[in-house]
Amino acid sequence: MKRLISAITIGLVFTLLAISTHNAFLLNDFRNLTSPSKVEVLIEPGDTGVVIAQKLKQAGVIKAEKVFYKIAINDKRSKGISAGLHQLDSQISAQSAFEQLLDPKRNLGLFGFVEGLRKNEVFSLLSNSKLVTGKYSGKVKANPAYKTSDLEGFLFPAQYSIIPGTTFDQVIEKMVDRFDLAAKQSGIDQGYLGYSPYELLIVASMIEAEGDVIDFPKIARVIYNRLKIGMPLQINATIDYATNTRGKIRLPYKRLETNSKYNTYKYRGLPPGPICNPGEQAMKAAVNPANGDWLYYVTVKPKDTRFTKSFDEFNVWANEFRKNEDAGLFD
Repeated sequence: MKRLISAITIGLVFTLLAISTHNAFLLNDFRNLTSPSKVEVLIEPGDTGVVIAQKLKQAGVIKAEKVFYKIAINDKRSKGISAGLHQLDSQISAQSAFEQLLDPKRNLGLFGFVEGLRKNEVFSLLSNSKLVTGKYSGKVKANPAYKTSDLEGFLFPAQYSIIPGTTFDQVIEKMVDRFDLAAKQSGIDQGYLGYSPYELLIVASMIEAEGDVIDFPKIARVIYNRLKIGMPLQINATIDYATNTRGKIRLPYKRLETNSKYNTYKYRGLPPGPICNPGEQAMKAAVNPANGDWLYYVTVKPKDTRFTKSFDEFNVWANEFRKNEDAGLFD
């Protein structure tokens, strides 16, 4: 009986201690999940969990550093906290602060570039950003293996964490470094079918500009099939690049006479350089084309691109495209 009472007493003591510890933990944490009051917290590359907790405490986001730190070290998602200027609610629970740090929409320094942007478009976005200082110096270059001083094609499209005060050159260097990684992962840096890495980048840029991801391997095959027989590539997007326009899906006939080496209706072979900055899927397609004897393709309607070897069949589909365009299916 005494043993039973002793066991109950010990259990009660441990329970009270646990409750006391839990309550003390709560007292060191705000209860609010959100707040109308906002603050900006700068998370820099290399910041540890301890440093992040200190910054949150100093900014008035959380009540106690140790509560946030305990949450962070026990949650694998903490590795996903990115550098940048985060807009967070003030005086909220440590768990809420942790969740908000993982929300990319709250990272004011998360700068995203979509696939297919041209160099001048990327430069324009950076020039208009309040996060970036200075101008491009011209000192950042592509890997010498590509034998070009032009950065077109090497500004890899992705999301980048940019902290305020980052220089233009630093962002460009990040993009070029990220391109080198994608080139290695895709395999274009090794060459393919006798084409150099730079020529494959040119092919990848045309693939990116011409179609949907699902059709990339087929478009790649059409390009290689045309090159093999000496047929003009007739890629509309190359003329848009030459005229610095973003054309409609149907190319105006006047532009077919554009006097530029990028006019692939007028000049055979590859254009002199990339026409945009392709993503990794387009790069992979450049070295992994689909199997087929196609020489022509046409997007008959959205999400419906057809491939054929027959010029007659191509013309039938082209007429179908014109009818669909006139009906407003591409608006």
